[in-house]
Amino acid sequence: MNTEQTKSPRARRVVTILTQATVAMAMVLALAGSAAAADAPKINVNSASVEELASLPGIGASKAAAIVAEREKKPFASVADLERVRGIGLKTVEDLQDKVTIGGR
Repeated sequence: MNTEQTKSPRARRVVTILTQATVAMAMVLALAGSAAAADAPKINVNSASVEELASLPGIGASKAAAIVAEREKKPFASVADLERVRGIGLKTVEDLQDKVTIGGR
C-alpha cells in the first residue's frame, strides 16, 4: 500500500481491521497449539523407549539413553529425579514437567 492510500480514512480503517484480525488469528492459533500440547499423553520416563524419550524437547538420543540407564539402576520416584541424569538440570525438568510422568499418577 502506498502512502496516498494510507492517508484516506477508509484505508486506515481497513489496515486497522486487518491488523486486528491478524492479531486475533495469531492468538487463536497459539491457544489451539497449547491446548493440543496439554491434551497430548504424557510420556512415562520409567517405561518409555529411547525413541519416545528422544522426542521430548531438550532430550536427544544420548540423554534418552542416559535416562534409560539411570532408571535401570533405580526407577524415578518423581519427575524431579530426572536431575540424576547427567546433562539434565532444573530448567530441563521444568520444561518437561507437563510432558512426562513417572507412571501411576
